[in-house]
Amino acid sequence: MRCSSCEPLLDAYLEVTLPRVQAVAVSAHVRDCDDCAALLNELRVVDALLTTARAPRIGADFTASVVAETRRSVPVSPRRTRVATGLVLYLIAAWTALAFAAFHGATLGTVAAAALARAQADLATLGAAARAVAPATPLAAAAVTAVLLVDAMLIAALLIGYRRLRPGMAPYSTRGPRS
Repeated sequence: MRCSSCEPLLDAYLEVTLPRVQAVAVSAHVRDCDDCAALLNELRVVDALLTTARAPRIGADFTASVVAETRRSVPVSPRRTRVATGLVLYLIAAWTALAFAAFHGATLGTVAAAALARAQADLATLGAAARAVAPATPLAAAAVTAVLLVDAMLIAALLIGYRRLRPGMAPYSTRGPRS
């Protein structure tokens, strides 16, 4: 007999409810296997504790007191973050990272410097396009327009991503009953 087939039978062996053939097989296995013998001793201790334990005293109004206490407790609703707060924090972090990269481009290494040079070239192209569309517009207005366009693209990407992730996150965001 293997331990995997003996362990489920130990409780019935202890309660003397096994058929004689199985009881003899379990007894022989327990004599030879130290692990199963230790488990049988643990089961004997647990069984002894359960037979000597006293049942707790529960009053007649137990159910009524539990229900009353439940009604008195204040339901805790999960803290919700508004989408606008998330968008603002995201934009602050994105523009802070962009400013850091622009001012510390020399210390970011060659890969970051190449990416910064590419971004500057793209911004120069965008500035040229803005001047071509509206030659009378000052450079500051074109920069503000570019920033607003980038912000609009970031917000759109964030909303699209949120709508795609939300159904997958539904099992993890359970709500309790509203009061």
